[in-house]
Amino acid sequence: MHRLVAGVTAALLAGNAPQEDRAKLLEKLLPELEAKRGQYYNVPREDGRYLHLMVKATGAKRALEVGTANGYSAIWLGLALEETGGALTTIEIDARKVKEAREHLGNVGLAERVTVLEGDAHKIVRTLEGPFDFIFIDADMGNDLDYFNALMPKLSPGGLLLRHNAIKYASTMKDYLEAVKTHPELDTVVLSLTLDDGFAVSYKKRAKK
Repeated sequence: MHRLVAGVTAALLAGNAPQEDRAKLLEKLLPELEAKRGQYYNVPREDGRYLHLMVKATGAKRALEVGTANGYSAIWLGLALEETGGALTTIEIDARKVKEAREHLGNVGLAERVTVLEGDAHKIVRTLEGPFDFIFIDADMGNDLDYFNALMPKLSPGGLLLRHNAIKYASTMKDYLEAVKTHPELDTVVLSLTLDDGFAVSYKKRAKK
């Protein structure tokens, strides 16, 4: 690593780096990760920014991500959670990707904000204690309904459940989409920021007063 970048990274880890130094690191790192999008199936930048915005808009504090890959979307989520005072748990089954994600998150000072768990998310989500007020699923298309069944009880009233690839791969995740669109406790919309693919965004209704 370049000496200057290494020095800024050390400062970030110590919690005393100026925001402009972090901005420089992000300006370097995010395009590097975006160049590998085809390999890691990360969300595009527009969708990363949307995740970032929705965390801040909802004031989410306990967030969960299923499908870390190399940490690209976790960076967007983690940066937003700094503003809300929250934290992210993210799950990845591939040990190599876990190592990369932890490195990237550490390089931008998010190691304490984001916990990366290694293993089968279908098993891990059942061991996690809820509630979560923001859940993002971006893994294992075709087995989405299992995630839904495990996580719906752990989603806070007023919380959001987001599933990526809900337009381009709608037929693959048809069971999941049917479940979130018809569940009486959810309001669900499917939207696209890229006019290509997009999200199924589900809001868990609060009890009526």
